[in-house]
Amino acid sequence: MEENTKVSNLKFILIFIVLLIISIILYSRFISTKGLKVKEYPIYNSKISSNFEGLKIVHFSDLLYGRTVNKKDVKKLVKKINEIKPDIVVFTGDLIDRDTIYKKDLGDFLTNELAKIDARLNKFAITGDYDVKIKDYEIIMKNAGFTFLNNSYDYIYDKGNTPIIIVGLPSSLKSTQDYETSFSYPENDYYKIVLTHEADSYENFKNYNIDLVLAGHSLNGQIRIPYVGSLLMKKGSKKYYDNYYKVKNTDMFVSSGIGTTNYSFRFFNKPSINLYRLYSEK
Repeated sequence: MEENTKVSNLKFILIFIVLLIISIILYSRFISTKGLKVKEYPIYNSKISSNFEGLKIVHFSDLLYGRTVNKKDVKKLVKKINEIKPDIVVFTGDLIDRDTIYKKDLGDFLTNELAKIDARLNKFAITGDYDVKIKDYEIIMKNAGFTFLNNSYDYIYDKGNTPIIIVGLPSSLKSTQDYETSFSYPENDYYKIVLTHEADSYENFKNYNIDLVLAGHSLNGQIRIPYVGSLLMKKGSKKYYDNYYKVKNTDMFVSSGIGTTNYSFRFFNKPSINLYRLYSEK
């Protein structure tokens, strides 16, 4: 009798473990990859001019269309961004997953939808490592109304003559980041933002007195375990892969992205976009 009880208990435990594993797999594949969180962060810096007080920047990255992101998800993304009523929108690369076959009708769809994103001042985009293989990528982003930054910089003005400088660098894994050209603006005390796909490239331009770095690529690990953190470290995001870092005087934010790559799973890491509000002081 006692032996039968032990066997029954063992069967129960084994069934429970199998069901738990199946539940985790199904949750990670079909629930955790859907939905869209907005992570909001206030940013304080005395170099932010009063004319930019409260400026709203929406940052999205790694759309990775095709694996777990479909047309419905893209439309929801555009709607969510517009509900925020951003002043600036930035995209830090990887529009389409590398295993998705690019066709012109897909490019037309993405162009039309991304063009609906309404930013009061401007929209900016850079190249991710997967974007390099898409010959129409730059055309898509420009036709969608994004200012394309490729080893280049631009000025953002709003209600005054004091600008914010924004620099865009291409993927450090697939392209050459030209720091001499990208940071060739006259030396000054303006607030400076850098868009880069892989956050680890910061180590190569950290001496340029940058105030804010916005990156993607890591998906914050894609698979995360409570109290442990990221399980999947990607080349280019092995040092900086989490949500936020403070490195000397630089604030660095790494987007968790929207899609998935390599594996069609997310765990404790829902798709998200970031919203930053700029302030001169607390």
